[in-house]
Formats: sequence, C-alpha cells, structure tokens
Amino acid sequence: MEKTQDNIQTDPLIETTYSLSSSLDAVICGDNLKVMRQFPNDSIDLVVTSPPYNNWRNRRTQKRKEDYWKRTNIHYGVCEDKMSDQDYAEWQVRILNECVRVLKPTGTIVYNHKDAIFNGVATSPLEWILKSDCIYRQRVTWDRGGMQAFNPVRFYRTEEDIYILGKEAKGFKWNKDAAKYLSIWKINPSSKEDHPASFPYAVPARCIEAFTVEGDIVLDPFAGSGTTLKAAKEMNRRFVGIEINHEYVGICQRKVCQANLELFSLESADGLKPRG
Repeated sequence: MEKTQDNIQTDPLIETTYSLSSSLDAVICGDNLKVMRQFPNDSIDLVVTSPPYNNWRNRRTQKRKEDYWKRTNIHYGVCEDKMSDQDYAEWQVRILNECVRVLKPTGTIVYNHKDAIFNGVATSPLEWILKSDCIYRQRVTWDRGGMQAFNPVRFYRTEEDIYILGKEAKGFKWNKDAAKYLSIWKINPSSKEDHPASFPYAVPARCIEAFTVEGDIVLDPFAGSGTTLKAAKEMNRRFVGIEINHEYVGICQRKVCQANLELFSLESADGLKPRG
C-alpha cells in the first residue's frame, strides 16, 4: 500500500484479489461492483444501503423551479446520478446480485429506495428487485414525517420503502425483540450538513439490532457519510464501507474512525483515479 497526502492508502494492484479481511473496519474508495466482485461468497452477515435514486429527470429548468430543486434535492458529487431507466434498473440488479452473492445464507439485505415518478407514471423498485437473485421477505415503511413539494399534483408522499431481502426465505438471523419496531418506522430524516441524503442513525441501528449479533460483518456498498458504519462500530459489529466519492470517504473517516479507520482507494469503473 502507498500513503497519499490525504492519509488515504492506495492499492497499485487494483486487479488482484481483494482480501475481505484486510477491508474490515475500513472504507474502500472505489466502484462498489469492482470491489464486491473481489469478496468471497457467503462472507457478509448484513448489507444496509441506499443507492442514488436516479432523479435527474425531475430537475427543474425554469429559474424559479431550479432554485427550489437546489434547495430540496440531492447532488452526489462525482456520481452524476443520471442514467436511463433501463440502465439504472440493470445496474441495481447487478448491485443486488453481488450483495446476495457475498451474503451468508443466514444474512439479510436492507435496501432503502422509493418510487420514481416521471410524466405522472410511478416506477417501483420492486420492478428490478424481483429480477434480481434476492428473496423478497418484507417491506418496511419509513415515515419521514414530512416533505416539501413544488406545485403538488398528488398526495404528498412522506415515506420511503425499506426492502428486507436475503439469500434464503427462512433460517436467517433474527432478533425477536426487534419486532417491537413494527413495520412502520416514524424516524425524522437527518440533516444534510455532511451528505445530501444520509441515513438517520436509527435506520441502520434498528437493522443491525434485528439481523446481527456482536462480531458480525455489516456492509454498506453506498457508504455515503458513513452512518451505517458508525452504527455498526458502536454496536460492536465489524464493518466494510464502499464509497466512490473521496470527499465522502473523508467524512466517513471523521465520523467513524477518529484515528483507527483505515482507508483504501481503488480506481472506479468510471475512470476515477486513485490519488497519488
């Protein structure tokens, strides 16, 4: 490994087999598909993640609407979040298939997403979830408590979906005490100070409580600002984060590790080069 001025270690042999053991309690800066493909089968206990939503077509172009978009919507930095519906769905299927491959038979995938609406037509994430290799177990409703809307033409939607998926329909780890949370979670969204779409801490914390025990490995392939990783560490789980944006990796470092978190950098599929 080579040290950079940003205290992020770079791996010059990015095509070699990537060791999961060397990635534990760390954030890998790179393309999540490239990274996960180097992880062994049946190695992860829990995946908790929320991908970019591909909302680019909703962006306003009139000045008044554009200002509203800038105030209320999401910008991911190096990830443009601008794909055709078909390309996006196929990408998500590939992501989910890699997640389920690395998942243990006793493991669970927690996948946060929501319906996309364009030209009045709603598209559900179930359209690609059901095309993946995942077993669809349950959907939890995350009641965010409110939202802003510009010129509403339908009922305000104040919730998002949390899909509970897995490799097997039965025999997965489950803490029965977590049933107290029921299937509607009223949790206010977090502030956007460090990331435009970060989890509130309670979302990954409930999932970690429900589906893992101490010492288990939690993966977030869209690590963002590291809330899932922070919850895993504080609940005595091992964790692995993957994040393509160097800036957000730095936020993960400050949020999660203080002085102990190792950072690695891999070249992304989109040509993002490791800093050297």
